[in-house]
Amino acid sequence: MSEVPARASRVGLAVELVVLYVLIPAVFLIEDGRLERAIVIVAGLTYVIVQSLRKRILRRTSLGTGGFLQWKRVLALFGMFAIASTLAVALVAPQLLFRAPRSHPRLWVTFLAVYCLLSVYPQALVFRAYFLERYARLFTDPWLLVGVNSVLFAWAHTIIAHPLVYALSFCGGVLFAVTYLESRSVTVTSIEHALYGVWLFTVGLGTYFAFPI
Repeated sequence: MSEVPARASRVGLAVELVVLYVLIPAVFLIEDGRLERAIVIVAGLTYVIVQSLRKRILRRTSLGTGGFLQWKRVLALFGMFAIASTLAVALVAPQLLFRAPRSHPRLWVTFLAVYCLLSVYPQALVFRAYFLERYARLFTDPWLLVGVNSVLFAWAHTIIAHPLVYALSFCGGVLFAVTYLESRSVTVTSIEHALYGVWLFTVGLGTYFAFPI
C-alpha cells in the first residue's frame, strides 16, 4: 500500500472512531431526546456489527476463551475490588449495602440477567473487540490505545454523568482492554465485565449507575 492511500485510510479510521465513540455518546446530552438517542445508538451498534462481520473481527477465537490463562489475576483483582467496595459502602452509605438483593430479590435477579445479556456483551463487542482490533494501527503505543479506549469507555457513560461513574468506568476500561489484548476473547472480557457490574449492582453502588432499586 502506498503512503497516500495508507494515510487516507488512517484518516478514515480516525473519523470513524470520532463519530462512533465521541459523537454518538454525546446524544445522551440531549434533553428529552429518547427517540433520537435510541435511533442513533441502534444505528451505531448495527454499523459495528456489520463491520465486525465484514472485517472478520468476530473470529471463532473471539467467541471462545482463546486458551486464556490469567484467570487468577482477574479473580484476584475482582476480589480486592469487592472487599474495598463493600467497606466503602458500609462506611459511607450503610443504608445502601446489599439493598437490592435484600429488598427486591426478584427484580435484582431479573435486572442482572438483562444487564449481562443486553449490556455487557454488546459493550465487549463495541469497546473491546471492534475498537482494539480496528483502531490498533492508529496508535504506536499499545498503552496509548488502552488509555484512549478507557477514556472513551468512560465518556460512553455520560448519560449518567457522575464523577464516581466516570472513575470506575475508566478503571474498568483499562482492566477489560488489557484482558482482551491478552485473550483476544469477547467471552473472557464479558465475564470479567459482568463480575464487576453484577457486584456494583449487588453491593449498593448500582444507584450511581441508574439501577432502578
